[in-house]
Amino acid sequence: MAHESASPPSQAVGDIFRDLSQEQCSLIEAAIPLATCPSGHHFYAPGEPCEHLFLLKQGRVQIYKLSSEGRMLRLGTVEAVTVFGEIPLNPQKTHTNAAEAITPCTVGYLNAALLQTILQSYPQVTRRLLEVMGQRIGEMETRLGDIAFKSVPQRLATTLLALARTPPHPDQLPPPPAVVHATHQQLAEMIGSYRETVTRTIGEFREDGMIRIEDDGISLINQEKLQQLINGE
Repeated sequence: MAHESASPPSQAVGDIFRDLSQEQCSLIEAAIPLATCPSGHHFYAPGEPCEHLFLLKQGRVQIYKLSSEGRMLRLGTVEAVTVFGEIPLNPQKTHTNAAEAITPCTVGYLNAALLQTILQSYPQVTRRLLEVMGQRIGEMETRLGDIAFKSVPQRLATTLLALARTPPHPDQLPPPPAVVHATHQQLAEMIGSYRETVTRTIGEFREDGMIRIEDDGISLINQEKLQQLINGE
């Protein structure tokens, strides 16, 4: 694949390769087999062997756990271009979570041999990989901590603001409206709650003037108040 000279060389192969040159990134990209996956494709499930580290080049993937009753707890969402999965350097290691495509995806597969070759050839990739994995673990721990210690309204407000990608800014009051496109079931999975509870909480948010329900989604009309709820004010 050709790259424009003005573009970062890691743009096509992901954040863990950001320290490499254009030529090095091109060599790595040529070695990684790619596949296209439809929305709903399952990449791995708990107990399955860790055979690949996945490079998400296009699309979005959700990482989640399933309870014994079949309830889903979404641990995070991964967006291109980055890696996901667990590092496949221990042949005895198995996955503890599950991963599923939210949208159609283009994914590269790095098996243990290929990953080991890359890490040995480019030690700077090892540091970036550890950074990404450490950040991912931290985000999951934060999400689990929120579930344990925050109320459903606080968790829902946090998720709505995160999905909107337009958190309140102190110099911009009131913040501009933003629209979240997610079903009540999807929101329940994200915050570790039940759909009925989320539906009831959304109704309360609407009555309090924080959101407006529209045909194309949930419009956040008072992000400042949502943030105050999160802060316990």
